[in-house]
Amino acid sequence: MNRKITFLIVAIALAAIGFAIYKNKAPSTTSSASASGEYQGQIKVGHLVGICMSPLFLADAKGYFKEEGLDVKLEWIKSPSDQTTALAGGAVQFIHNPFTNTYQADANGANLKIIAGSGEGGLVCIVQPSVGITSLAGLKDKKGLKVGSQRVNTLEMAFYRMLQANGLAYSDFNMVYFPDHFSMLAAFQNKEIDIVTHVEPYATTLIQKSGGIPIGTSLDETVWGKGSPDCVVSAHGDFLSKYPATVEKYIRAILKADAFIKEHKDEAIALLDEKKYYKVDKATLTDALPRQMPGVDLRAGVKAMDTAIADMVKLGYMKAKPENVVDLTILEKVIGK
Repeated sequence: MNRKITFLIVAIALAAIGFAIYKNKAPSTTSSASASGEYQGQIKVGHLVGICMSPLFLADAKGYFKEEGLDVKLEWIKSPSDQTTALAGGAVQFIHNPFTNTYQADANGANLKIIAGSGEGGLVCIVQPSVGITSLAGLKDKKGLKVGSQRVNTLEMAFYRMLQANGLAYSDFNMVYFPDHFSMLAAFQNKEIDIVTHVEPYATTLIQKSGGIPIGTSLDETVWGKGSPDCVVSAHGDFLSKYPATVEKYIRAILKADAFIKEHKDEAIALLDEKKYYKVDKATLTDALPRQMPGVDLRAGVKAMDTAIADMVKLGYMKAKPENVVDLTILEKVIGK
């Protein structure tokens, strides 16, 4: 009996030693994924619901991510600041968000990178018809109006640049800040604010259904100019360095979507409407999409971003512009192919 027990104990010990040796020699899933540049797992993408998300939504609808072998799940996140928090904490792998928020998060130590564009322009300054003006210059005689905005957002920074170009300042107005797009939309619709800078398709909604008067856009040369971005694609710096192959596939998918929207606009609108990515009717979507075309190729928009970030420094949102936030290396590689 004692011999049997002794034999059993020895056998168990040898098995434990063998398992330990195997465990030490076997590569982990994480390390093998890092070595190949492929992220093993579902890719979560945080997004808002502006027209600037069209490359993301179209890539999802057309199955371009699946064609690249990516398992992508879209995650609606209510505010841009919540997006950057989720990205910094690893809850999502990519976000499509206003570039200003990525810069601020990186300045605060989050190590976020802008790796591609998403949408161009689409930021429209709109006034209530009762204000009685049709241009930004008219604001000089309308000081004291109540202005709706979102702090740090591209919406705010575009409006700030409009004021600067016309010799005006925040102190000339009653600034009211909102936590998200939809509360700001409702405030204008309910005539609780006189002026708002909003993004498509909601700018078109306010113009067509609330009688709003457009007086300026981010594409104006006195603001950021032609080709200037709104939303961009951001990733964590660690993810970018560990999984470049996955990043390349992701960018290739949204570039396909970008091209499809530009070449087949009507079909793209029909598909985006069918999938109900936006909370507007098809007529509004049809009018809004051409006003904020996709812009995944961000290379021409970097100068415009620099202008906005310089303004953020002036406003005290950051002490200085953080370096190396924009990394278009993989984007350029995909475009080059």
